[in-house]
Amino acid sequence: MKKILVFLIVKFSILGCLKADDTDYSKNQVVESFIELYPNEKDALSTALQENLIESNALTAPLRRIYPDFAKALMSAADDPSVGIDQLSKISDTEDNFLEAESLYYLSRLLIGEGRYEESLPNLEKIRIKLKNNTLRYGEVLYYKGLCYSNMLQRTAASDSLNDFVDNFPDESPRLIGAALDIIASLERINRGSIDDVATHMEFSRRKLDLEDVGENTQVAQGRIVEMLDELIKRAEEQENPPPPNPNSSPSQGNSSGQAGNGQGNGQNNSQQGNPNAQTAPRVVRRVRGAAESAWDDLRKRDRGAEALGALKSKYPARYKILVEQYYRSVQGASED
Repeated sequence: MKKILVFLIVKFSILGCLKADDTDYSKNQVVESFIELYPNEKDALSTALQENLIESNALTAPLRRIYPDFAKALMSAADDPSVGIDQLSKISDTEDNFLEAESLYYLSRLLIGEGRYEESLPNLEKIRIKLKNNTLRYGEVLYYKGLCYSNMLQRTAASDSLNDFVDNFPDESPRLIGAALDIIASLERINRGSIDDVATHMEFSRRKLDLEDVGENTQVAQGRIVEMLDELIKRAEEQENPPPPNPNSSPSQGNSSGQAGNGQGNGQNNSQQGNPNAQTAPRVVRRVRGAAESAWDDLRKRDRGAEALGALKSKYPARYKILVEQYYRSVQGASED
């Protein structure tokens, strides 16, 4: 009985501490702790502290002065991200929590820039959980977590993180707030199986293959692409080949259906009639084109659902021809060379 009681006390104490950690974040306290550790930096930070106008990057310059290797790593990152990633990875292994937090932040940003979202996420989590009281990036980290989740096709987690950022850190960078709202809106617009859903899966697949990641998640995404394209093609075919008119219908009804048919042949009328297919497909092609020309040619010897995609070639209607053929060429590596 005593063991159970002790366990419950410890459990609720931990939960209470976690709750306090989630609510008691203060940039002022972070700066005060930094000045206590590095009193020589007091003059550089005291004005912002007194006026309660502490920017998220306020510790970057002091840390660059204190740690020349950190300053060198940031300069290297600007010239060559891969070099910056290596240097910041080593620097982040330090006993100075302030340096660790800032190094992990910039390391995460570099990894995101290279499309390595899965590698960036653990660093961001560490800043939020372990280094909360040693960083001014606590709010920004939520934005970048949401960005990572979004590009990893984990849309619920992305939306939760981004909404948390917008709701609880409204004083952060207006640029990031605006970007977060844009991503949230785009996530809400994506319907399962839609053209936008296909495009995001294509981008996910392209990115993973660029990174030479041909694991299960990549293969699942590509299988999903084929399924969604197949369904969209089937719907488009049904719209382009409507059932024959009812011979018992009146002439007025025939004229009415004819007018509707004419509307479907015109891109502008499609928009007015609420048919998104003719308008949406070209936009998706623009999103995928260019990005899909980089690493796809290396896949000639790899099985990427070629048979399933090949079966689609004889079925797709004109409005999806460019999209499907482009993806087919990308996966097969069947370029003109």
